[in-house]
Amino acid sequence: MRATSIRTRLLAAFLIVAVVAAAGLSFYFLKELEGFALRKLEERLHTQARVLAAVASTTYLDGTGRFSATDARQIQAALDQATPYAASRMRVLDVEGAAIADTTPGDVGDPYGDRIEVKRALAGEYGAATRITELGRVALYVAVPIEQDGQVRGAVYASSTTFSIVTLLATYRTRLIIVIALFIVVTLVLTELLSRWLSRPLQSLSATATAFAAGDHAVRATPSGSRETRMLASAFNAMGDEVDHVVTELKQEERRKSRFVSDVSHELRTPLTAIRGTAETLLEGDVPEQDERRFLETIIREADRLTRLANDLLTLQRIEGATGELPLRRIKLRDTAERAVGALAPLTDARGVQVSIVGDAPTVLGDVDRLQQVIANLVDNASRMTGAGGRVTVELGREGDFAVLSVLDEGPGIPEDALPHLFERFYRAQASRDRSTGGAGLGLAIVSAIARAHAGTITASNRPEGGSAFTMKLPVIAD
Repeated sequence: MRATSIRTRLLAAFLIVAVVAAAGLSFYFLKELEGFALRKLEERLHTQARVLAAVASTTYLDGTGRFSATDARQIQAALDQATPYAASRMRVLDVEGAAIADTTPGDVGDPYGDRIEVKRALAGEYGAATRITELGRVALYVAVPIEQDGQVRGAVYASSTTFSIVTLLATYRTRLIIVIALFIVVTLVLTELLSRWLSRPLQSLSATATAFAAGDHAVRATPSGSRETRMLASAFNAMGDEVDHVVTELKQEERRKSRFVSDVSHELRTPLTAIRGTAETLLEGDVPEQDERRFLETIIREADRLTRLANDLLTLQRIEGATGELPLRRIKLRDTAERAVGALAPLTDARGVQVSIVGDAPTVLGDVDRLQQVIANLVDNASRMTGAGGRVTVELGREGDFAVLSVLDEGPGIPEDALPHLFERFYRAQASRDRSTGGAGLGLAIVSAIARAHAGTITASNRPEGGSAFTMKLPVIAD
């Protein structure tokens, strides 16, 4: 089944509500009008009947307390004179309920004693009743007793008709049809305008959502209309921003993965080519013993490079992939730095580089092995860049709510264009590192990942007096 638009639904709903409300209110007011007319008519008939009953009881009753034939003729003559001016029918009844005088003379003698309102009047009470005529009008009957000396001597029976809802509708049929037609036309126009006004923000939002679904993630809705519509547009925009952010991150992640695969392939190509080349040379035979040994050493060296590359990649994946929670505990950076420097002492001594630790830093929360790995990597790089006779300094301190650890060297420094890329995977500052002196370019990427995993940061800069500085900042915890 074809879905209808919200504008069509609003139009139908408003039209139905308007028609039902108009019909209900019209019926209510017509009913009230009918009741008001009946009450006024009853008041008039009651007054007329009371006046006639008083006149009859004091003027026409004989000494026996009954209406004589002469009384009946006199009353009839009086009614005949009043008939042209009367808007209601009046009857005078005897104690049996028979009409002795009637504004409709041909009905004199008709019995009315079986009617409930007449029975009440002959019992000394006020009686009234309504009936529907054959023409659909409402007929009201009022009966009051004629009393003399405390005794009921007869009754005055008055009646008249008034309009009903049915007769009113029949009488004004043409006018009602015109009014209803005008009402429907006006209602349609107003509901059409109202539905357009209410649905315009939703149609705009629908168009925006369609464009967004088609791939235009930059499109946004303009909040307008009712409070609910504005909230919906704002929610859609928030969702759009989130989706746009996620899509951007996914694209960046896709580019990183693509670059990662390309970089890994490039890194693997060199050692595999060296291993294959030397292996093929050995297979050809007639290789001097000295060259054979050198070729075998090349194979071992390149295999070690592949092993380090695989280990570094696994380490980076464990840190960045969040394969497990870090075993955090309270750590004194001074103690961790001393262990890292002590472990590297044979290597730095062999390079002729003096390493010193100065200052102290507040306690941090972290993984002692990972943080020691960071310090060891930075000190190893610094000693390699400094050269024999140089000095590497590990400085500890505090800046606000952060513990600071800096590794300073006396090397040639870092090219300015390389500083923003130092912590990227497989990046090498060519002026200071190549594959013959460095690793696969993952060491600083691992260092950066460990710092981020500890809610910290790491930056690189050139020192004014020469050399470079790598600075790690970690949040301080309360003692």
